[in-house]
Amino acid sequence: MKTRVLVTCVGSGVGQSVVDSLNLSRNFYIVGCDGNPNVYAHSFCDKFYVVKGIYEDNYIENIIENALTEKIQIIIPGHDYELFLFSTNIDKFKSVGLEVLVSGADVIKASRNKKDWYNYFKPMGCSIVPTFELKEFLKNPDSSILPAIIKPAGGSASQGIFIINNIDEIPEDIGNDLIIQPYLFPEKSDNNYQKIKNMVDKGKFLQMSEISIQLIFDKNAKFKDIFISKNVLKNGVPVHIDPIKPKEFKHLDEILKFVPVLEEKGVMGPVNIQGRVTDKGIYFFEMNMRFTGITGNRALFGFNEVVYLVNNFLGKDAKLNGYSLNKVGVRQVACATIPKTTGINTITILGGGSNIGKYFIKKNIASTQKINLIVRESSIKKYEKMFAGYDNVQIISPVDEYLDNYLTESDALINFVSALANTTEEKMYEAIRFIQILIPRIAKAKISRIVNISSQSVYNQKLDEEKTEENEVFVDRAYAFQKVMMEELFASINQYNPLSKVVSLRLTRVLNPKDKEQCGFFGKIISELKKGNTVKIQTPLNKTNLIHIHDVSRAIGFVLYQMSNFEEPEIINVGGANISMQDFCKKVENIFLIKDQVIYDEQKSDKIVSIVDDSKFKLLGWKCEKSIDDIIKEI
Repeated sequence: MKTRVLVTCVGSGVGQSVVDSLNLSRNFYIVGCDGNPNVYAHSFCDKFYVVKGIYEDNYIENIIENALTEKIQIIIPGHDYELFLFSTNIDKFKSVGLEVLVSGADVIKASRNKKDWYNYFKPMGCSIVPTFELKEFLKNPDSSILPAIIKPAGGSASQGIFIINNIDEIPEDIGNDLIIQPYLFPEKSDNNYQKIKNMVDKGKFLQMSEISIQLIFDKNAKFKDIFISKNVLKNGVPVHIDPIKPKEFKHLDEILKFVPVLEEKGVMGPVNIQGRVTDKGIYFFEMNMRFTGITGNRALFGFNEVVYLVNNFLGKDAKLNGYSLNKVGVRQVACATIPKTTGINTITILGGGSNIGKYFIKKNIASTQKINLIVRESSIKKYEKMFAGYDNVQIISPVDEYLDNYLTESDALINFVSALANTTEEKMYEAIRFIQILIPRIAKAKISRIVNISSQSVYNQKLDEEKTEENEVFVDRAYAFQKVMMEELFASINQYNPLSKVVSLRLTRVLNPKDKEQCGFFGKIISELKKGNTVKIQTPLNKTNLIHIHDVSRAIGFVLYQMSNFEEPEIINVGGANISMQDFCKKVENIFLIKDQVIYDEQKSDKIVSIVDDSKFKLLGWKCEKSIDDIIKEI
């Protein structure tokens, strides 16, 4: 069972980074919230809610309502403003059983104002850059701190910052709630020193050689681990992250001075401290009691603080194992897509030449703008003949240079590929291999709805009971192995794309009455009895489930529009009616008023039982239109 996590403000760099960290393992069901649905992280959440603005009334109630709807276990704030808001209202969350990954209000409040933070921690021996309220500083200006940096007392992401080299460069109408600090130059031996010096001389702000420290405290306010990196930032956003081994960082002792203070104050969760190493030692200029925009990068180094803290806060096993020093992190613009509507304009189909595939295509071709058929190179001629005259059908080779374009334009993908049960193991291997090669490209295409056609043959055929989706698979034949492999290959797509909903339909025996050969034994029985011939049934106790191909086609279409009901890759039994061979023959006799033409042998072999329980599908509102009587009459 996945842990259910709600992340707020996923449109922020912090929120997105938290989602990225959780998605590394896909052991979490992620619900994202934001006031704007068109954000990058939307496509990496299992479920997304558009919520009120964080400054609106009843914002907390809105978050709690969604959390309870989704059976959330823990909430992670993705915005600075929420830290104090959630902390001061923690009882509202706790009263309904919701954990919130947030610390106490006292330190959060101090950290949100740089002057307050300085006053809070400087007396405790922490090396914090001298910080003055600008309006107080201007009453008795001290040019010895120049060049200096002016910024909002409560700002973040380096917004509203500018550099001065002379006191008279401070505008008279500069505004309120600003602080001024001496500019911290890196050590002269630093590779970036001269670049920074040149920019500061011009009154420009260049963010390089900044030290970022992430301290992790467990739910009992005990310090657990640390990550240190040297970062380059662009517009306040880290774009290059170079990890540093804590034990080799000569200023580690200065960092650790924060730890006893934070433990004493009962701090829980992440604490980010930013600073710079100067010729006079390290100075810190900011603290945030949260995850950061490079939390996702840290996870890629092996330091997954989000997963650790979620598990720790929920009382589960949790550990951090250090991190790689043999990598650098980069953080730049990324691209994603989000499903826009519930409609389906373009369907890509694999195995469209199968009996069910052909039937489905011809039933849906008029209502679908475009159908892409991906077929083996050797089968293209056959498919061109099979679907000649259909202008909206595109036949594509898997080696077509534009294959990815066809996949990415798709609203849905359906897989009918499968070697037949009575074919060779080599054919089954080829079918699996065909899909395996395509899976990475399908995953990259971020197709939102994927249906894989599977079979009840994956169940134990000697078990005399109606099999549910909870029954263990029984891979005693190559055909069953093929089907299980297909299910698992398609389910793996959701590991990469939470918005790709994947459903495997385990079909029972499908009969197309218009194709007597396809109906096999059942068609032959009817034919022989209508001719007046005597029929001997050697296995009258064998049981199966029969479904009309018309209902199979309907079921696929039905599921395509039910995808929002599925959180995980789903398995669904799709059947018509369970029946024994003897009862099937009796139905035929009754329908055609036949008597004494069927001889039932005493069954000596083990019963083959292919019956299923499809109540899970029916609970979604599904119902077959065709009965076994209808199938017999049509045959």
